[in-house]
Amino acid sequence: MRVLHINAGNEDGGARTYIVNLMKGQKLIGEESTLLTFQEGPVSKMARENGLSVAVMEQKQRFDLSILKPLTKYINNNNFDIVHTHGPRANYIVSLIRKKINAKWVITVHSDPRIDFSGLKGKVMLKLNLHALKQANSLFYMNPDLAEYFEALKIDSKKTFEVFNAIDFSGINPRFNRQPTFSLLEVARLVEVKNHRLLLEALSKVKFNYRLTLLGDGPLMDELRDLSKELGIKDKVDFVGFRENTGDFYQECDVSVLTSKSESLPTVYLESAAYGKPVIATNVGATDKVINDDTGWLVESNNEQELIAALNDAHDLWKDDNLGQKGFALYQEVRDNYSIEQLAHKVNDGYEATLNGN
Repeated sequence: MRVLHINAGNEDGGARTYIVNLMKGQKLIGEESTLLTFQEGPVSKMARENGLSVAVMEQKQRFDLSILKPLTKYINNNNFDIVHTHGPRANYIVSLIRKKINAKWVITVHSDPRIDFSGLKGKVMLKLNLHALKQANSLFYMNPDLAEYFEALKIDSKKTFEVFNAIDFSGINPRFNRQPTFSLLEVARLVEVKNHRLLLEALSKVKFNYRLTLLGDGPLMDELRDLSKELGIKDKVDFVGFRENTGDFYQECDVSVLTSKSESLPTVYLESAAYGKPVIATNVGATDKVINDDTGWLVESNNEQELIAALNDAHDLWKDDNLGQKGFALYQEVRDNYSIEQLAHKVNDGYEATLNGN
């Protein structure tokens, strides 16, 4: 089976990691896959660094349609069996050539389309993306909440396949090293859906000392900086922006946190597991498949009191040097169920069903 993954190429978040890990898993199980992006950028760079096959077909601008003919020719001449798109722009471009390509077309829906777009341009993109979702031969999704949404869109459930994020465990040997000051880490873009405000407000009410590192860029940077100052916790919060490599930050924290209003199964849970760090997370999407009382703390979305209780409990375990037990349990759970090989096999099952007419 020959697979072509297509992405715009400017993605630097979880979708990028997902694409690369899936392709690495496919390589390990003997499936041939290639990545095509519409620009040189973070996705092509990361894929090349991992020894994957990469092609770039530059767009002059976001909706440059001059690539339609060369893209069609590239797909058909290379005899791809599956074209697998990731992201609204890639979905839209392939929707325009779907009747001209010989391959079957599948989409991974990385996040909830209903909250991905805003403003007038966002409404247009949402409409175009939903049109693409309805036209594709199959859809892969990680957020179980989307199953009901697809049903409302009248997308046949036989065309949809639930998958999961995954991580490469080769060379990983987690160890829990207690930090001198209780240290929390949140790896997330500074956008509304990640709900950093909830974490900052909860931390302003706890009685213990801590350090919080916020790893990520986004439009809410200045607003969140101002909020930390208003709450009187400015000296305890580090805004470090985007970093390509996150390993050192996980290694130097005691607990990682994600307070999102919506998620699928975020890569940050898996990254935390790789470093043996338990997670405090809001109960959204597929979070409860990984985070539970054994592996961390699960709190209801936007529930400040539950979050404060989880933070207090985590701090108590830190004081007694007992956080490692939860961290190791998370590592074992993710290692056993969310490897890149398992993801590749799961996705390939969907490919086979698609090629066989679902």
